[in-house]
Amino acid sequence: MGIELIDTIGWIATFFVIVSFLIDNILWLRVVNLIGASLWLAYGIVDLSYSIIFLNVVIVSIQIFKIIFILSRKKNNPI
Repeated sequence: MGIELIDTIGWIATFFVIVSFLIDNILWLRVVNLIGASLWLAYGIVDLSYSIIFLNVVIVSIQIFKIIFILSRKKNNPI
């Protein structure tokens, strides 16, 4: 994979993470942040950066857990 493509993945990941902080809806915030963290995870894997890989595995796991929790709560308690 070329360096330019790796950098592009990093910049797109950065964009998603920044945008996630601008979102008020907690579900959408977590979804957009999950996309950003997933892209950062891909970046870390390609770059073999173990600190980036570790951090983003943790963030992706947390976001998936929280998204499932939010969706199950909405399903069990529709408003």
